[in-house]
Amino acid sequence: MGIKGRRKRLRERELRAGDEGSQYDERGAVGHPCGDGYADDDEVAGVGGGIPQPPMDAHGVPRMKKTDFFNMQDMDYLDHIAEEHANRHTSHMRRRQREEDVDAAMAQTEELLQHNYGTEDALQALLSQPSRVGIKKGEEGLLEQRRRVGKGPRFSHPLIGIDPHIVQGLEAEGFCRMTTIQERVVPYALEGYDLLGQAKTGSGKTLAFCVPLLHATLSLVHKRPNATYSLLLAPTKELCVQTHDVLKSICQHIPSEVAAFSVQLITGGTKVTEERRLLVAGASIVVGTPGRVHDHVQHCVHWDLGRLRFLVLDEADRMLADGFQRDLDAIVQRLPQSRQTFLFSATNSKSVRDLARLSLSRTPLFIATTGKAPSLVHMEAHGGTTDAVATAPAEMPPYSSYADPLSDDEEDETSVSRESSSTPHRTKGDTEPIPSTLRQFCHIAPIDKRLICLYVFVKRIARTSKAMVFCSTIASTTFHFQMMGSVGFHNEVMMLHGHMKHRQRVTAFKVFNEWKTGVLFCTDVAARGLDIPNVEWILQYDPPLDPTEYIHRIGRTARAGNVGNALLFLAPEEVGFVRYLFKFNITLERYPMPQKLPSIQMKLEHVLQLDPIVAKSAVSAYRAHIGAYQNHLLKETFSIRRLNLAELARSFALTSLPSVSLPKNTEEGKQQEYVKGKLKSLNRRRHEAKKYYEAQKTKLCWTPDSRFVGAVPPKF
Repeated sequence: MGIKGRRKRLRERELRAGDEGSQYDERGAVGHPCGDGYADDDEVAGVGGGIPQPPMDAHGVPRMKKTDFFNMQDMDYLDHIAEEHANRHTSHMRRRQREEDVDAAMAQTEELLQHNYGTEDALQALLSQPSRVGIKKGEEGLLEQRRRVGKGPRFSHPLIGIDPHIVQGLEAEGFCRMTTIQERVVPYALEGYDLLGQAKTGSGKTLAFCVPLLHATLSLVHKRPNATYSLLLAPTKELCVQTHDVLKSICQHIPSEVAAFSVQLITGGTKVTEERRLLVAGASIVVGTPGRVHDHVQHCVHWDLGRLRFLVLDEADRMLADGFQRDLDAIVQRLPQSRQTFLFSATNSKSVRDLARLSLSRTPLFIATTGKAPSLVHMEAHGGTTDAVATAPAEMPPYSSYADPLSDDEEDETSVSRESSSTPHRTKGDTEPIPSTLRQFCHIAPIDKRLICLYVFVKRIARTSKAMVFCSTIASTTFHFQMMGSVGFHNEVMMLHGHMKHRQRVTAFKVFNEWKTGVLFCTDVAARGLDIPNVEWILQYDPPLDPTEYIHRIGRTARAGNVGNALLFLAPEEVGFVRYLFKFNITLERYPMPQKLPSIQMKLEHVLQLDPIVAKSAVSAYRAHIGAYQNHLLKETFSIRRLNLAELARSFALTSLPSVSLPKNTEEGKQQEYVKGKLKSLNRRRHEAKKYYEAQKTKLCWTPDSRFVGAVPPKF
């Protein structure tokens, strides 16, 4: 109803109220004993310009209960609610509107997706492409890959000044030349600066802090072998194991008479007393997770941290997201202020800068693969935020360019060529947040066909390539691992998530590193920092709950110049995520899924009938998926109320719909429930009032002196 209709209704109410008032004035106190004891619905509290008054009977008694009168005073508001409820969209109209919205979004998405692989032949050509031009799959070893990664100066460059024994260990492991982030970080780290580093995934951040750490520890370990000089913290056990293996592999090439390094891994999985014994006995470098290290810092009183020289926080933003803030604060308070601190992350978020304010004791330098010079990071002293100062050549000199030490003529020519041609090209490549060798695909399928599409993908990839499949929850990871293993891929699939025991996680991580082909089902615990060799495909079966995790997930492939592929599964109701990525210059191509999918839904459902363990996992995965879906940051794109829960259950091979509670957490849902409750309460009170009146109006009553007074008005 528009404004004119509301004004008309208001005038009618005022006119009706005026007529009723004049009627009472004419009658005065004279009543009609046999008249109605209740006012009609339109007469109750119906006034236009003053305070509503209850209708009175002939004896001056209100003709309705006080509670009903007070609850029905705001008739204008209740009428407004009734109008909204009467004009609401019915269920079939809302469903039709949602379908129209989905069709419109699909049409817009089709314009954004590229169609470079539209046929099966094009897909086979894509799958048969080598990971690197001129190299067949599986022919290139790990050392060969490492030797061609770096394009910068050699680690042995005399102007950089890395210890020759460490250079020897690096070259023995295949690390001959530096990447861009290493070339920029290592010189400043050796000069003693605190650093806040940022570089894209796969750019060599691990060696950027491991090399200066080893260089400084090598000269200190002679003075006090039992002291701890370096502490490295990482958010996940797998990342700690990877960093520990890199340090151990380099240290094994350093002669024992030069330095007796001891690198200790502290991530759990062993007895606490055994770990404390190793720490007290002497651990030059300690690598661990914040929670475990915090426990030892609190309870291992004989662990010597007074001579600590280096603190490294890898994937700092992930630590804050995982809730390690208190552990980090407690650890930092026990460390000496004279330490040198490195913070590294793939993103320069506000949380990372806040962590820098809490962890860095001196003014640090911000170093990234972009820009021509480092920038100072000024930190406020009392609870302020951290702001990075814009790069200014007057404050900090530009990054140094290190030419290879060749002959005199070649040296001059090489230095000029580096400054003129190589550096701009490298900076342009490093500016891209996503490697240029990464192909990104998207497949939009009905939600009840997702499991079949996963089967088709695993069948194509499992025996020819190496892939990682990311799921949103642990229960979903477990179910899909069990399901794919039950339909014939038990030798080609593996899973990794945070609820596995320590030894199981470490074993799964190391075994998958050694596999040439296979599929790893995992959660976001494997999305950060892990350098798994020869991963050619990344499938995001469930879109990430945090959109920033998209970059970290696809960063597990296309590393070190290799060619990689990333595939994203979306339902038609979720295509808005494609437009969201397009805003950040991330363009996807349509993945060529077969036009006719295999009819294996009955086979998948039969697996649940035969195996009760998989059936139980399916129900748990379904409920966990709904719970995680409601916590998505992009709630407008990923709304659980847009999904058909019956079709979603079929995507978990369920024939019946498990019970699940959906909280009414939307503002629209809360308003609708409030309106329904108000109208239901109003109608109930009106019905009860009319029923009571009908029962009382025919009841004959006499006074104590035997005088008939007619119907008795309701008591209040």
